[in-house]
Amino acid sequence: MTEALVQFVRDRLDEDYEAARLTLGIDVMARVRRGESAPRWVASPEGDAGIWDTDGTPRVKFAWARERDHIVRHDPVRVLREIAAKRLMLDEALASRHHISSDQYETCPRATEADGLDATQLAVLTRLNEEQRHESGREPTCWDSCGRDARVHRTLELLALPYVDHPDYMQAVLADQA
Repeated sequence: MTEALVQFVRDRLDEDYEAARLTLGIDVMARVRRGESAPRWVASPEGDAGIWDTDGTPRVKFAWARERDHIVRHDPVRVLREIAAKRLMLDEALASRHHISSDQYETCPRATEADGLDATQLAVLTRLNEEQRHESGREPTCWDSCGRDARVHRTLELLALPYVDHPDYMQAVLADQA
């Protein structure tokens, strides 16, 4: 996992948030921040091809029926909720810890103090990792043991996937594979 893919996802979520925020306007965003309900977007109550919000504000003058249904289904407040959920998924994935066991041979080789190791456990793990490097000729990985890095990597890939058409997508994915 690289910071490039994490930053790519955070940047796209920030862009989506900004687009929804600008669409909703200052008054509605103030309501959202206060935890009050925000107006939903609905088909025009006048039976025309427009879209209004439930506060009675016209939002879209004309849309074909299928377009209107799609816009209503994905109104800006829903987009804000989706962004918040995706940010939580990202933060939880990044905050997840490597496995630590009382049996030093079962502790993930990538575990650190941030995962809960004390100085003595870290010294033992460092020694074990050196032994494994010497015996196998390769760096011990989390992928071989607890799988935390694989889960974080997969979460990042899935969160980035909707932005595959973004010009920075391939650069972030390639940096992640390096």
